[in-house]
Amino acid sequence: MLPLPFSRGRGSLSNDIQSAVETRNVARCHRLASRLVSNIGTVPKVFSQRTLEVFEDASASIPLRQLDRAFEGAHLRPGKDPGEGGGARRTQFRRYLANVDQHDPRQLDQLGEALGALIEEVATSKQEFLVRAAERDGFLFDGGVFRPAETAPSSFAVTRVEDFASIDDRGRRLHHLANDTPRDAIAGAKELVESVCRTVLGLLGKPAPGKAADLVDIAASTLEALEQRQLGAAVANLGELRNWKGLSPRDARLAVGAALTFVGFVAETYLERAASKSR
Repeated sequence: MLPLPFSRGRGSLSNDIQSAVETRNVARCHRLASRLVSNIGTVPKVFSQRTLEVFEDASASIPLRQLDRAFEGAHLRPGKDPGEGGGARRTQFRRYLANVDQHDPRQLDQLGEALGALIEEVATSKQEFLVRAAERDGFLFDGGVFRPAETAPSSFAVTRVEDFASIDDRGRRLHHLANDTPRDAIAGAKELVESVCRTVLGLLGKPAPGKAADLVDIAASTLEALEQRQLGAAVANLGELRNWKGLSPRDARLAVGAALTFVGFVAETYLERAASKSR
């Protein structure tokens, strides 16, 4: 059986895949691997439903006066009762959300301000959990408010197989970076591709090309180890693209998209191979 040292976090995607492999449920492993890859490259510009549900759960312990103060301080007003039950505090929280259009930048900023104010109202033990939930959506908690995070270009490498479960997070950050600093986004995409390839080669027990090797050679070695021949061209120009003159965010987004398609294919192929080897 190929090594799959996934983390054991309860309910995590990586833990679900590990369980599927250990029980030799290949069909389930395939579905989970597809779920992992289906999210890659998505760029949530909003607080996800999952994150809002976490904040809603936390609102159940916040007095109504403080809950209203957080939203009213951000100049948000409650909308219609969605009628989903769950108590007065949860209902009030959902009423405020019902009046927010997150695709309106101004209203998104207001929501970030309101959710930030709620951090101060919950128990200390819950604060980090809430902040981390918003961070997964690409927001940074700073100065008491949530704002879209600015991403450093040097933190996209994958070094362990459990990192595959957060490739979509890396992709989201790369897309954000592409709009601001295209060259850094392309460098980050190249780093992600190379690190995924080297990680997979290590897991397969195959020798990796030297540190000075061309990205195309590294990708080719990985595809060969996986007994695949597709997608090598998808990353062929990543190394050179960064040096183009007049590089635009559009160019960077194209490069990031190609890189994420490639690493998604490699990650999914490795996971399916690992599942089949366990049979």
